[in-house]
Amino acid sequence: MTSPTTTFIDDLQKNAPIDIIDLRGSMQIGDEFKYVTAYISGGVPEFSNSIEILHITDVQFGHKHCNVDKFMEYRDWILSEPNRFVLFGGDMVDAETILTKGSPHENTGEPQDQVYRFAELAMPMRHRILGFVGGNHERHGVKTFGDLGHLIASLLRIPYSAGKQFIDVYYGNHHPYKISLWHGGGAARTKGAKAQMLHRFMGQAESDCYFVGHLHDVLMVGDTRERRNGKGSISLDKVFGVMSSSFLRYYGTYAEVMGLGANDTNMWRLVLEPNGKSELTLR
Repeated sequence: MTSPTTTFIDDLQKNAPIDIIDLRGSMQIGDEFKYVTAYISGGVPEFSNSIEILHITDVQFGHKHCNVDKFMEYRDWILSEPNRFVLFGGDMVDAETILTKGSPHENTGEPQDQVYRFAELAMPMRHRILGFVGGNHERHGVKTFGDLGHLIASLLRIPYSAGKQFIDVYYGNHHPYKISLWHGGGAARTKGAKAQMLHRFMGQAESDCYFVGHLHDVLMVGDTRERRNGKGSISLDKVFGVMSSSFLRYYGTYAEVMGLGANDTNMWRLVLEPNGKSELTLR
């Protein structure tokens, strides 16, 4: 007799899109990949004008106030054009238990069920996902079940890191465009304190753009780095750090009850042009 779980996984994988780019993982620690390299050919007609990389974070699927329709809207927008890709920023499921700060009564199902249902919704865009870092909600399962991010990544067959992930995108004159991806940390409430958390992260590694979430707010920090070019001179390189918000509705949630600032869903989109130029916009 075939088990229901086996049937579910078989059906999930049967409908999985095939890979469309050369995506390679390295710095493997256990089943995590800390370093990801994406080779996206500008010679392919679909990628000739630009590529877009959308940050999706703090979905918290399974919370009764998660705006699932908004997540589906983003997913379908990504799939509507062939040159759009994704970074998963963590807290993709809510996964509350009796051991966590939140209440399981705020959830629509148990953590494992949330993982499977989220994988079903995200599977159509699995071939567009360049990287995935876990958040504190993926870690809700660590004391009993294990890191839920590992299970999500295994179902979707995407590179995962529970901490930071470094992503190099080779595209056109970007050789490469360097991305640092991390969920974020702390419990900052003011814009300044949130910016400090982001700016501290920007002081780590050597990237062109740094992505975080976690604090359910949206902001950007720009900076300039002096870099030696090895030819007796210094180049001034622009770098950016961005924080995307969440897919949780505000009213009726912890944020509203505790008097935290209102927020709506705002995700940062990075656009890379083959001439080496880039821009950041909100979606």
